[in-house]
Amino acid sequence: MALLGDFEFQSKTFPDLEQVINGFHGKSFLELNIHEKSDAISRTLYNLIQKEEGPTFLLGAVVDYISRIKREAVIESYSFSSFELWLNQFSGLTKEENYRIRAKIVGKWVPRDTYQIYFPIGMGKTYRGTHFVTAHMSPDLDTTVASFWGWIDSFAARVSEGLHVWNVPGGPPYTQVEITLLFKDLFGSEIFNCIAKTRLALTVTSLDLMTQTGMSKRGTEHLALSFDHERTRNAVVVVDDQGYYLGDWRSIDVEGVRQIVMSLNNCLMWLESNLHIHLISCFAKTDLSVSHISKVIRDILNVKIGECEPAKELPQKQLQFVHDYLFKVLHVEKGIEATFEDFALSMEKMGIVNFTQIITWLKSLIESDLFDASGKLTENRPRIFNQLEVLVKMLAEAFHSIRRFVDRLEIAFKIKTEVFGFVPQYLSHRTDVEEIRSKIGNYTYLTVNRTDVDGRLVPIGLVQAADLQKEPLGTVTLRDFCNREEMNIPSYLEVISVIDHHKSTLNTDMPPRAIISDAQSSNAIVAQMAFQVNDMYGTGGMTLEQVETQLKELEKDLSTSVSIRKMQRLLQRKKVIQSDCYHYIDSKREFAEYLHFVYAILDDTDLLTKVTRIDVEIMASLLNRLKSLIERKE
Repeated sequence: MALLGDFEFQSKTFPDLEQVINGFHGKSFLELNIHEKSDAISRTLYNLIQKEEGPTFLLGAVVDYISRIKREAVIESYSFSSFELWLNQFSGLTKEENYRIRAKIVGKWVPRDTYQIYFPIGMGKTYRGTHFVTAHMSPDLDTTVASFWGWIDSFAARVSEGLHVWNVPGGPPYTQVEITLLFKDLFGSEIFNCIAKTRLALTVTSLDLMTQTGMSKRGTEHLALSFDHERTRNAVVVVDDQGYYLGDWRSIDVEGVRQIVMSLNNCLMWLESNLHIHLISCFAKTDLSVSHISKVIRDILNVKIGECEPAKELPQKQLQFVHDYLFKVLHVEKGIEATFEDFALSMEKMGIVNFTQIITWLKSLIESDLFDASGKLTENRPRIFNQLEVLVKMLAEAFHSIRRFVDRLEIAFKIKTEVFGFVPQYLSHRTDVEEIRSKIGNYTYLTVNRTDVDGRLVPIGLVQAADLQKEPLGTVTLRDFCNREEMNIPSYLEVISVIDHHKSTLNTDMPPRAIISDAQSSNAIVAQMAFQVNDMYGTGGMTLEQVETQLKELEKDLSTSVSIRKMQRLLQRKKVIQSDCYHYIDSKREFAEYLHFVYAILDDTDLLTKVTRIDVEIMASLLNRLKSLIERKE
């Protein structure tokens, strides 16, 4: 006869994991930024999960994978929440594909509305923000187990659009030996480090409020004034070549920067038009010498930027901004006191234009057959206009190159920061909601950045100001208690699900799914609800052949209530097998769930010395179901 204590639960692990982890130590991976590394780790985990066929319960394998990532120091920080964040915001998966991955992790693939038994999610309802499933303060085994399976079910149902967080205040009760047996032995020694939070009060951070909607990353080579913020409604986040954060290019930045850029562009257009006018005037003269042309060009190039006509029309403050723009951003040492020749040479140093090429061409012109031996212009009209056309084109290309360079986002952003002195405002991925509200001010959004070990920032999302005005900012499930005070739950979090067996006090703005019972253990209630779901979609690990064999045996004698009950359960198994090959409940998941409930009920009832009827009946059913799962027989 098999005993419950003899059964060994084999937690699944991914094959070839050693080879997978070694791949994260290669050069190509190490060159990635922190966000790209996290993305690669999550996508690899997703691929490993996808390869697993049929009904499967992969929570232990996922914990093993994450614990290996931590142990090998593959990345600064990585947890189960990192993977869920990737699933929700970076994977590109459809809702259906997202649910399928969750189902493989939790070992249960059932219609989403089945989870209405636990959460108010009818008619496809999904809540904003993060969903917290929390145990009570100074957690015992009863609340730890109940909240754990509450988190499992909320994650599978995808109750919220954001993360699903299991919170065990202060950590689990390690002094209870059952914690090792039920959690560490079943799912891995690092399960609490990989999955659980230990907050003493619930609060929302930037990671919980973060979205990818409207976020547009742009490199510094893009044209700054080409973004139509009003039409696209995108938040433009400026990044360097490696994807690191430089700042934000906001709609409110455009006009101020445009005025500075256009002020200098107007000066350059003045220079270009003056060169054209004076050169044409020169060549129109009947008696033109080389020295005359040289003097005209030299006189124009020697004009100081601040003394050209467009600059003289600028207000003093605007002129100072142009000076700072030239000096701080374009590295023209004298600013507006520089001549246009100084400016051109500075642009040449930056590789923007080849001003020396134009000077060389002008010198070659003097030695060409356009002038006679005495330095006078020859009467060769086609030749004159041909050379004039070459010069005009060279000047036009030079000015176009300069204007295109100064119109780049790199220059515009430097004007914002170095000329106007605006320091980028952003959030870390751990900034709490109160600090977010104080920082966001009049901005429409703030960028959320993740910091690597070298202090470099990588943008991973946005917090929109409008989202901060919408409450609730998140939702909460309570297991084994029912009041806000226990966990200092703030008003911006709404309690939507409760299972408890104590005195309860709760005010909500929306109807929760609340079950308050006089059972001695909250897990007796949780187990009773689990039975309903498992009986609808579970086969108890039996095949149709095994069920048929047992039915034939029972048909011989249905004289007792026990045999009738067995017959009922076997017929239900047969119905599930024959009518639904799409959904499943993995038998290992079912076994782990029932084993947890048994120990939690025994703990909270002091080994059944203080019980209600429901506690006893549920315990009897749990033991029977566990035995059936072990023997693959009702």
